[in-house]
Amino acid sequence: MTPESHEIDAGGHRVHVDISGNGPPDLVCLHGLVDSVAIWDRVTPSLAERGRVVRLDQRGHGRSEAPPGPYRREDLASDVAAVLADRAIERAVLVGHSMGGIVSMTTALCHPDRVAGLVLIGTASQCNEKVAGWYERIAVAGERDGNAGLARAIYGEKTRKQIAGDAQGIAHVTRTLKSLYEDPLTPKLSAIRCPVLLVVGEKDPMGPKASAIISEGLPDARLEIIPDCGHWVHVEQPEVLLDAFDRFAPRIQGVPTHG
Repeated sequence: MTPESHEIDAGGHRVHVDISGNGPPDLVCLHGLVDSVAIWDRVTPSLAERGRVVRLDQRGHGRSEAPPGPYRREDLASDVAAVLADRAIERAVLVGHSMGGIVSMTTALCHPDRVAGLVLIGTASQCNEKVAGWYERIAVAGERDGNAGLARAIYGEKTRKQIAGDAQGIAHVTRTLKSLYEDPLTPKLSAIRCPVLLVVGEKDPMGPKASAIISEGLPDARLEIIPDCGHWVHVEQPEVLLDAFDRFAPRIQGVPTHG
């Protein structure tokens, strides 16, 4: 199945979107820092059997443009809202990994009437001073040495990983994550009224505790910790993620049960 590709105007900059399957429901997939729509390849065919899968490259990433910075988390949420409006999606289930989970929670807070449910994979609602410093080093590396600098700052000096996107834009996005230190999402979570599924690998370097903190702050949340799994559950154990989603889906209004 070849996805449909679209370039959507998000208010002066283009956001690249790939669409597979038919909805409703509409499942909007938001990747993590320095990833792209491709990170969802292992789960997209199966998710597309369950609804319309809308994968977007977040601003500065992949094939999406990077408007002038700095950015706020709310700006990233506005990009999501622009995609929903362009595709005439009234209410979506946001499936967010890591940074994408942060954007998903922010979208649910800023645009609650557009979000039917959240699936949050290996994400966090706050960070400490040490992690904030790490984000700043990543941003500076991107500004100074481009995508190669981003890759070395994240993966180590000897990495061969390639990053696709606009390094300056990614640096601005990285600082929206740094803002979780001084302006955490945690105290705001109680305002999220939609059902939430949190999935986290037992061996995730961010730690299951970060997802537990989110779960404790939400009025309607289910937390699943996946044994022998790291940060990228949707890549490492896609079938486990799909099973968790199928058990969660009946709790989301308007999302049919698969199978």
